[in-house]
Amino acid sequence: MESGTVNYQSRQGLIKRIRIPVLLLGMMILAACSSLYTTSGSRWNLGEIYNPASSQLHPSYRVYHHMDDRSILLVKLFPSELLFNQANESGVFMSKVSVQLQAYEIRENNPILVDSITYTYDIRQENVGRRFLTQIPFKAETGKRYQLRVVARDLIRKDFNLQFVDVDKTSPYSPQNFNLVNEQRIPYFNNVLLPNAVYKIEHRNPVHDTLYIHYYSSQLPIPSPVYPSVSDESFYQKADSVYALPYSPNLLLSFAYEGIYHFRFDTTLSEGLTVVNFGANFPKIKSPEELIEPLAYIATTVDYEQLLKEENKKLANDRFWLKLAETTGRARELIRVYYNRVYFANYYFSTSVPGWKTDRGMVYVIYGPPRNMEKTPTTESWIYNIGGASGSITFNFRNNPTAFNPENYQLIRSESQNWRWKEAVESWRSGKIFMAD
Repeated sequence: MESGTVNYQSRQGLIKRIRIPVLLLGMMILAACSSLYTTSGSRWNLGEIYNPASSQLHPSYRVYHHMDDRSILLVKLFPSELLFNQANESGVFMSKVSVQLQAYEIRENNPILVDSITYTYDIRQENVGRRFLTQIPFKAETGKRYQLRVVARDLIRKDFNLQFVDVDKTSPYSPQNFNLVNEQRIPYFNNVLLPNAVYKIEHRNPVHDTLYIHYYSSQLPIPSPVYPSVSDESFYQKADSVYALPYSPNLLLSFAYEGIYHFRFDTTLSEGLTVVNFGANFPKIKSPEELIEPLAYIATTVDYEQLLKEENKKLANDRFWLKLAETTGRARELIRVYYNRVYFANYYFSTSVPGWKTDRGMVYVIYGPPRNMEKTPTTESWIYNIGGASGSITFNFRNNPTAFNPENYQLIRSESQNWRWKEAVESWRSGKIFMAD
């Protein structure tokens, strides 16, 4: 979410661009590590992607399809996370950052490197505000899918952040054909919007002059570790309200009510842009009602139903944690860790539902960030080393994109996981923070 005025940095004297031939780059990568998408034998621990403590850098990315044969990666960096010093010719406080983008075309779930580029930015502290915004063009043809491997580096601090960004260019109606901006045309980097803020929706080639907005007030139910998640496509079959507006890229929109807003140019197709309003506090959990809901993962069914009935939710929440921990100090520590995980589940995994209510968010809240991760363009395997007699446990997720959620990673549930899950939940119920080795 953005506020204030931020200008794209001028490319004059600021950016050095390096494009490496694909064949040569592939040889360099193979020499450096055995696999881009797995942990074993690699200098990259992919599990750190979901660990906020693994790096000082937490950039945001968004893709916009502005041309048939090219797309743009929009980049947001936070200067407060960068190291500035005066060790430069100008003697001014400056940070030096590079962003390396590698584009892989996805053919039958196999990644094939098709483009690579590195931009280097000299960022003067006196010229930058709270956010540094830039954009990186890359090759992407209509009708294809890609995955971007993006590494942002603070070259002074010697720190880096690795992320993967999915690119879907198979349809002119898919979400990345829309660009969500504010009144100054500054882009937003996620689809979780602030109530009552003003937005514009850009589309490089709208095929119709009417924009349809389908509004849904209800949310998907909380997932279960045993039963498959409810499909959002079946859950959102009927909208609470439908609006038809004459489309213009200068059309000003505001979303006052909490819920889901799905934008389409063609109502005969389900594809479009989905944005959500989860309230002014999101991704933080502040209200008593918000504190109660995530307890569904560790409370018994009877206790949870009773918590939902309590008039004083704040008092009920305090009593719940004190009962588990037995001491006030221990209860505070349990609360700190548990809701910190809820917050980062919201930060990493929010889609058409808050992140903690997704399958990945459910595992994240109970187990914490994965210690290791193996990844393909459509799957993730989270690996936790439990230690002792329990050994390790792996949670496998498969992405089943829907019109409302292009990153619908669903847990592949198995009976063998049940006792391990119960073991982790029982740890929380006995007043112990469950943490993998």
